[in-house]
Amino acid sequence: MSWEEEIVMRDVTNAGLVVSDRIGREAAAQLDVEEALEASRYASHPYTAHPREWPPLVEVADTWDLPTVLVERYNAAGGEGNALCGIFPEIRRAWASVDNSLFLWRFDKWDGQCPEYTGEEQVICAVGLAKSKPGIFVEAIQYLMILATPVELVLVGVCCSAGGDGSDPYAEISLQPLPEYTVPSDGVTMTCVTCTDKGRIFMAGRDGHIYELQYTTGSGWHKRCRKVCLTAGVGSVISRWIVPNVFKFGAVDAIVEMVFDNERQILYARTEEMKLQVFVLGPNGDGPLKKVAEERNLFNHKDVNYAGRTSTGTRAPNRSVKPSIVSISPLSTLESKWLHLVAVLSDGRRMYLSTLSSSGSNGTIGGLNGFNNHHHRPSCLKVVTSRPSPPLGVGGGLGFGAISLASRNQNDDLSLKVEAAYYSAGTLVLSDSSPPTMSSLLIVSKDSSSQSSLTGSLGTSARISRALRESVSSLPVEGRMLSVADVLPLPDTAATVQSLYSELEFCGLESSGESCEKASGKLWARGDLSTQHILPRRRIVIFSTMGMMEVVFNRPVDILRRLFESNSPRSILEDFFTRFGAGEAAAMCLMLAARIVHSENLISNVVAEKAAEAFEDPRLVGMPLLEGSNALTNTRTAAGGFSMGQVVQDAEPVFSGAHEGLCLCSSRLLFSPLGTSCNGYKGGCRFI
Repeated sequence: MSWEEEIVMRDVTNAGLVVSDRIGREAAAQLDVEEALEASRYASHPYTAHPREWPPLVEVADTWDLPTVLVERYNAAGGEGNALCGIFPEIRRAWASVDNSLFLWRFDKWDGQCPEYTGEEQVICAVGLAKSKPGIFVEAIQYLMILATPVELVLVGVCCSAGGDGSDPYAEISLQPLPEYTVPSDGVTMTCVTCTDKGRIFMAGRDGHIYELQYTTGSGWHKRCRKVCLTAGVGSVISRWIVPNVFKFGAVDAIVEMVFDNERQILYARTEEMKLQVFVLGPNGDGPLKKVAEERNLFNHKDVNYAGRTSTGTRAPNRSVKPSIVSISPLSTLESKWLHLVAVLSDGRRMYLSTLSSSGSNGTIGGLNGFNNHHHRPSCLKVVTSRPSPPLGVGGGLGFGAISLASRNQNDDLSLKVEAAYYSAGTLVLSDSSPPTMSSLLIVSKDSSSQSSLTGSLGTSARISRALRESVSSLPVEGRMLSVADVLPLPDTAATVQSLYSELEFCGLESSGESCEKASGKLWARGDLSTQHILPRRRIVIFSTMGMMEVVFNRPVDILRRLFESNSPRSILEDFFTRFGAGEAAAMCLMLAARIVHSENLISNVVAEKAAEAFEDPRLVGMPLLEGSNALTNTRTAAGGFSMGQVVQDAEPVFSGAHEGLCLCSSRLLFSPLGTSCNGYKGGCRFI
């Protein structure tokens, strides 16, 4: 090997060590939510406001009116018909029912189609969507729609097909009646339906029991479809045969919400009286339903401090009204190995619960050791910590978006009045009815600028830098929020993301039966800084009583791009570099200059040139320095003698923000190819 080749090889090796070091830091900076919430106990301000001079963090991308045929049908019923609505993100359709009619339409774009299904004679009381189990129906039926009426339970086949160019797999949809897959309800009115990613269908009855709708190909005397009560004992089953449910008038605590954790195979149920129940389905999700725990005294744990651990808040909630649970949502293993469920309260607070009795990040389950379904099965349901409600405003009359404390009377209750809530992958959406004029949406998401300062701190400062910091945005909205769903990445993008990250243990994309769109959407919980080069901007769809609204989340690189496009003053650009750090901001400049960021539209030459100029601007990214160069001392003593002097330390280079940005950008582009050789980053990482 020639000396030129040796020099090149040495440089490549050194570059590999630097990139590997950044990859290791990137992995170590991904905190468990339990750790971040624990660190929040030492932080005085868990919420931050987005700078007003910057482009908005959250904005409305589009709005749609409800389909005309749906509005006409509802008005024809005199506004008194039984109406339900929801969103099926798996097939990119919103749905609504009026009495016995069901309507479906695209929620991400209006294509003029709104098919109506009127195969039922009775009022529809619950609707669900499940994956079709393989080998039972024809391949064209990919999903099953579950329609529950007071009289019967019906399965309807859902067929999705691509359009003319084949780019949109959800362009066309058709409903296929399955008359042989209908069972009587036996007088039980179903309140909600939830399904697993393996196609199991669970329904909650107003009688307080959980049912499973089982279906097979059917052979001989076996029924193709049957309803099985999973929570009633033998005595309850016999009494139901003798006395139908319609003749029982005792007080029943009906189940109003069910959610399923497809990673841990746990089913959660919430009742009208705020009782939470936990059921498990075995390690693979195909076992019998087994009740693990039931908790009805969630608010009695040291009042509102919930087991003595709460984050520092900015406002004391109203104690005169006991809060209620508005919604429950499972936490993915990517977010937390130790915390499994988040419950949102009517005053805006969040309770984080666990189904394990062991300790959290200080024990053997938290951190990077993971959640092992085989060795750590759920055994209880307990509140671990809580999160204060988002602020209505900031001191001095400054408010978040449309909300301002300056317009409120002193006698007004300053606590939130949450009507509905939605939580997914680190983002919380609250429908607040406390403003006197109109309702508003509070959108709480992870503050990306706080992620850039997770490494390099010690002691108390390390705790504060690791604390969960969230940004709060507000959007005024007409009507009441009814349903919310994520707009999942397109199949091509999702397949690429999953192929890159699925082999990394801590990314939480291991195969669990869910679609690649759902799996890749979990990466939003990692934050924007490490994923904005491969994941599109996050979008959610909000279904309200007045129509539908698509909300888009601008990533930090989108905000920087808008600053370049609008020729913002240099002071604003400097503020951006200060908030995110010179290294992170330089990495975003490099992504824009090289056009390697995931974007819906092309990056203009003007933006690319301005980004390149900012990347090389020493006033923004700094200059490289040599630390320790002043360690040399005069070897002559004051008496004219000779001294051995002090130990001379080697000068250590302090690189500029441009160098750090190049390292960050390179490490994120090489994150998954190198990550597979890092063995989960538990034992270090080497560049190969």
